Amino acid sequence: MANDTATSSSDMAVIHAFQDAARQYRVITEDEEILQQTGEQIVRACKLQMNASVWHQNFNLMADHVREWCRERADRIAFALVELRSNKTIFFIIPRSEQYDMKIGLEQAPLEIYLSTRGGIGYTETRQVPGWEVDRFVGPSAFRIYPQGVVGGKRE
Repeated sequence: MANDTATSSSDMAVIHAFQDAARQYRVITEDEEILQQTGEQIVRACKLQMNASVWHQNFNLMADHVREWCRERADRIAFALVELRSNKTIFFIIPRSEQYDMKIGLEQAPLEIYLSTRGGIGYTETRQVPGWEVDRFVGPSAFRIYPQGVVGGKRE
């Protein structure tokens, strides 16, 4: 038989969350590190990885949504940043005006409701910050989502 990578379900190893919870397994990583894990630990790690993948996918969808929202208001929005904090995600909207833009502020409310109810990324806020106050309110780990353009993972 040629180098066939397809595996039938009868050849596949199975770890059952309840039946194999206490059983010990040896996992060998790509760099030959040997890890000894219980079935329960392996199942939890897999679920965590799947949850992280879903969160990342949802985050990208929400960033795209905010980017499009900003594009529709390009005449009033200079740029937008996003910062991931330990307990929330904050989308910063920076207006072209030197002061708080009331019209953008009113339009942020439905945006924030959308992000919080449909985002699937946890607690989310939007904040309007004047350009001259960005360094005061936005952390150095924030990155630009509008207009698109990230240089080395940092703000432009």
